[in-house]
Amino acid sequence: MSHPIKPKPLPLWMALLCFGAPAVMGVLGLYVAMPALSRAGIPLFWNYMLTVVAMFPLLLAAALVAYWLERHTLSWSGLKRRFRIRGLSREEWLWTAGLLIVYVGGQLLLMPTAGRLASVLPLPLPDGLPHALDPRVAKTSVPTEFLGVGLRGNWVIALVYLAMLMLNIVGEEFWWRGYVLPRQELVHGRWTWLVHGILWTLFHAPFWWNLVALLPSTLSVSFVASRLKNTTPGIIVHFVMNGLGYVMILLGIVGLGR
Repeated sequence: MSHPIKPKPLPLWMALLCFGAPAVMGVLGLYVAMPALSRAGIPLFWNYMLTVVAMFPLLLAAALVAYWLERHTLSWSGLKRRFRIRGLSREEWLWTAGLLIVYVGGQLLLMPTAGRLASVLPLPLPDGLPHALDPRVAKTSVPTEFLGVGLRGNWVIALVYLAMLMLNIVGEEFWWRGYVLPRQELVHGRWTWLVHGILWTLFHAPFWWNLVALLPSTLSVSFVASRLKNTTPGIIVHFVMNGLGYVMILLGIVGLGR
């Protein structure tokens, strides 16, 4: 009878690489590649896919390759065990409900800090930043376009956005909470959630104006995932929060945008 392979401790310097390398890629993509592709005449839609969305399948691929390199059983059951993906008990559902309140409520309450930081900090914003990401643009109405493509009646965008949403959530949760967090716990113990949460926040450095608004989400997900030793609550609340944008896209597709 084979025994599960235990993950190896992840020292801080290696964790900095795990979080820092994707952050640097994000900065280069947003500040260098996106303006360059824009000058080359690449439409905003494809530009965004290549410079921003491409990060998420890379994170998913990194998680799967790392899993394979640890010599685990190449099966769904083995992957779920290593990445700590399982169903929720009644108590864990209560934790998830509380996490959802902090995750969504914290971001919504602190969202105005993005515009404030963009106006007071002497840091540049990327050239050609889409309106959906621009902290200087109010987002109080149903959108009529998505990355330069009209929404009304455009159900292809619904499929594209859903694929983006799934890649975002699965890529991040598999890599951060599934692969990285259990290894960090072997080094930082009960303080893992704080170290992990801060590093996950800094991963979003390309969108530096959002860092304050993200803190309740990044710290709370890290805390619950580490406490419960379960990645599923983070997947659920990540999907709910990011899914709010999907709802707005659907409303624009059915023609409720102005």
